[in-house]
Amino acid sequence: MSNYECSLQGLVIGQEQKDYLIERLMGICGNDCITDLYEHEIVFTPSVQTPVGPARNDDVVLRVQSRISNEQERSFKFRQWYLCMQGNPEPQRARTVTVRPNTRVQISGDVFRFMKSLGYSYSFEVVRKGKLLAYEKYIKITVTQLYKLRTKVDLSSAVPFGQEDMWLVEVTSSPVPQEHVNQMAEHLNKFKSLLTGVVELEYVDTRALQNRVPYTS
Repeated sequence: MSNYECSLQGLVIGQEQKDYLIERLMGICGNDCITDLYEHEIVFTPSVQTPVGPARNDDVVLRVQSRISNEQERSFKFRQWYLCMQGNPEPQRARTVTVRPNTRVQISGDVFRFMKSLGYSYSFEVVRKGKLLAYEKYIKITVTQLYKLRTKVDLSSAVPFGQEDMWLVEVTSSPVPQEHVNQMAEHLNKFKSLLTGVVELEYVDTRALQNRVPYTS
């Protein structure tokens, strides 16, 4: 049975606005609910293209993610990795939040060898740096900047995507069964109202979140 993740996204620009947001979030969530976030994500796509046709719609992008909490974990051999598959988001209809299937499982060993055994090859990678907060037991908030790596898997080669003073704000629920999605969406919208005037949280156009492989032919 699939579990579904509900989310809202926003942007803040400028250090002053970002600091104001963090201050507001700490007031809502509590001073002990904030931690530094440093996350590395590597994206993989199928090694062999599925022939053009309906079966191609079943191909998906897979991601492996790990958090880095100390200097030792900059090395791959000391990391804990998770394999993540995000399904395509539900059509918006009357939704006020983004809803999509999400599966995340712990893996071990050589992640590149593991992904090769699944028939997947390296595509690209990103790093997220910023703050992670928790609200009650079912909502996490991240305020992060995205970085691309100029050299494969070399964290020291990370450079910012876009503006250096732009921060991505994501409010995400714990994955829940389909029957609890509406209730979780209500929780996210109530949390959104607490940030009125600080950041505008919105659902993302589902066309921007399709998880299909970007084949060139």
